[in-house]
Amino acid sequence: MVENTIKDKDRDEIGVSKEENQFNFGAGKNFEIQDWKASKPWQWEEDGMVVTRTQVWSAPGCHEGCGVLVYSDKETGKFIKLEGDEEDPYNQGHLCPRCLAFNQVQFHPDRILHPMKRVGERGENKWEQISWEEALDTCYREFKRISMTYGGDAIHCHRGTARDNMWQVGRLGNTFNCPNECGVLSGLACYLPRVSLMIMSYGGMQIADMSQFFARRYEDPNWVCPECTIVWGCNPTISNPDFYMGHWVTDVMKMGCKLISVEPRVTWLAAHADIHVRLRPGTDTYVAMGMLKVMIEEDLYDHDFVDRWTYGFDELSERARSFSLEDIEKITWVPKATIEEAARMFATSKPANIVWGLAIDMQSQGTPTAQAVAALWAITGNLDVPGGMCYTAAPMGVDQPSAGGWGYYDLLSEDMMKKRVGWMEFPMYRYGLTQSNPDIELLEHQQGKFKGAWVQCSNAIACMSLEVEGWYEAMKGLEFVAAVDIFMTPTIQACADIVMPAQTWAEKHSVRAHYYFLSAITGSCAVEGEALSDCEINRRLGRKFDADEEFKNAIGRPLDVNGWPWETEDEVYDEILKPSGFTFDELRENGPVYQKYEYRKYETGGLRPDGQPGFNTPTGRIELWSTLLDKFGYDPLPYAEEPGIGPITTPDLFEDYPLIMITGARTTSFFHSEHRQIPYLRQLTPDPWVQINPEDAAAANISEGDWVWIENHRGRCRQRARVTYEAPKGVIAAQHGWWFPEQDGAEPTLYGFRQSSINKLLANKPGKTGFGCDAKCTLCKVYRCSEEDL
Repeated sequence: MVENTIKDKDRDEIGVSKEENQFNFGAGKNFEIQDWKASKPWQWEEDGMVVTRTQVWSAPGCHEGCGVLVYSDKETGKFIKLEGDEEDPYNQGHLCPRCLAFNQVQFHPDRILHPMKRVGERGENKWEQISWEEALDTCYREFKRISMTYGGDAIHCHRGTARDNMWQVGRLGNTFNCPNECGVLSGLACYLPRVSLMIMSYGGMQIADMSQFFARRYEDPNWVCPECTIVWGCNPTISNPDFYMGHWVTDVMKMGCKLISVEPRVTWLAAHADIHVRLRPGTDTYVAMGMLKVMIEEDLYDHDFVDRWTYGFDELSERARSFSLEDIEKITWVPKATIEEAARMFATSKPANIVWGLAIDMQSQGTPTAQAVAALWAITGNLDVPGGMCYTAAPMGVDQPSAGGWGYYDLLSEDMMKKRVGWMEFPMYRYGLTQSNPDIELLEHQQGKFKGAWVQCSNAIACMSLEVEGWYEAMKGLEFVAAVDIFMTPTIQACADIVMPAQTWAEKHSVRAHYYFLSAITGSCAVEGEALSDCEINRRLGRKFDADEEFKNAIGRPLDVNGWPWETEDEVYDEILKPSGFTFDELRENGPVYQKYEYRKYETGGLRPDGQPGFNTPTGRIELWSTLLDKFGYDPLPYAEEPGIGPITTPDLFEDYPLIMITGARTTSFFHSEHRQIPYLRQLTPDPWVQINPEDAAAANISEGDWVWIENHRGRCRQRARVTYEAPKGVIAAQHGWWFPEQDGAEPTLYGFRQSSINKLLANKPGKTGFGCDAKCTLCKVYRCSEEDL
């Protein structure tokens, strides 16, 4: 039976309930724990040092949450060194240079170690040390004033990419009666276009199964090695996307898995792939639709799975058949034969999976691109099977909590929820997610709507802001800005009034509960200065609002409703862990713990709140034709369009700017805009670089290591040329997030963040759904810097 739970609903009635925003639903309901435990306790003594098992999942650091062993001085608690934890199932002892350089972070002379307030004008780099009491009282007074004077929606809470404070920032904002929390990246073009599509059409998130659901990993008898994997639009051996360790790909390759790389550049994986689909940046949807066409017309799809478990296959087939492989070849630069070969290899491999990345999101059609790529694993029956694309989230019911939505339904009225920026304009933003839309936010900043901002471990103007000067001016014009971080950044120097020091992961407690396992972050090193954990800072500030009856009465919040009722930080973690049955102390003793993983949950009712077979979607099936997209007024099927700026869309611009530009080229030295002040990591990558093909370099008289200008109609920045055949002719790949902590922090320099900011060449312009932006497929030209430019 096919259901349709939204058929009779009005468009604006959809997405207003907590049940419709289950970001992490999909792991199933089996909370049994796998029979595995590390051989040693969470802490022991060795050679006169204390050894602590913990995980790296907060600034500075990346998404991953790698297991490490921290060695500290027995008497003082001072950090001494760290090693990869070989027993940790997630990373199995592997560590990148960022972890190995951590001692230079922990004891860096420029770390923020005390609360400070600005004593000069914004941007003058004049600060005065103050007490925690004064810092938190000032924040309380100012955010209360703004919320009660202008409304809570006049506040914006900024956070960086997903780590252990992402849920705390949203809850604190909700405590202010603020519904607006997000990073400032246009179209939220970092995983969320894919996540939103999967939640709406698949009822939860899926990720390539490389045995990471099992504590015994490759030795677990329930796991099957994939016969084929596609690495699409990412470089996982460098960037480790979406809580995914890149070496897992090379591990399964050693076991015989075939590799298809869909990537413009010749990365290490592309060079070792069985098939390299070397497409023009921004044409991913055409490639995916071409592969679907081949699978359907050559009858390579899984008839049983499609007939029993999908909705809209006939419509998808008709859409795919309308594409011409000859036209796709011209548009994408990929030979027709390569698309056919890739489609056949993937469709005939059982099981098969796809590791996908930001190139899907960072184009204006991020939603239909994700829809088309996801259909590849759906119609081939590779969904929730060993070695396929598996549902993953909320281990043992702990949803970390709801990836930013914790507090949204508890602390905000329905009227205030609907004031979230983008709620009305982009209805996908209210189905499965609670972030606000940064593109409309920038416009409302410029119109004077916003009056205050809470910035927690986010270097917005030097990393995510595409309209760099627009966000810079907007943030400087606010009445009050408070920031929490480990180091001073261009964002803090430009606009903050109060800055507070955050602890590193080695100093604090927290919980890691994303996707595969549940673990306690057990920082036990001595705290440098007066730094506090992100959670403790927010808890202390939030409790001031909880105790304010005047504030609650003014915003209409019941007096018995509190955002932060917990007396200690560890009590917060106990609350988060309640669904698992663990307390924080118990998890610390037993973790990491892995929930028993069940495949094919759609057959047993494990994917639906009502326990019935099927999927948590309006029709109860995988929606290849999306009823929600249709209800929201969008095309319900995947479609392909040219990027907003490109050789076909804007031929006049292409004459002046004849190179296609990919931004965000990754390196193991840094995570986004972090680590630029760390000597060891700057030694590995001392300057920003742009990859350029030797033929393009020769035409512009550019040699290896030259400083060059990258320029288009929006602006220019300078980076060093890396002349390499990794970049195809006509395409460059530039780094992002660069600033120079060694330069003056005061205006007008602000650590030189404008010098090499590739974002100056990009625009805040999301796709039709509000998701995606053309950050990896725009136009530019490259030429040498003159002597006076250096």
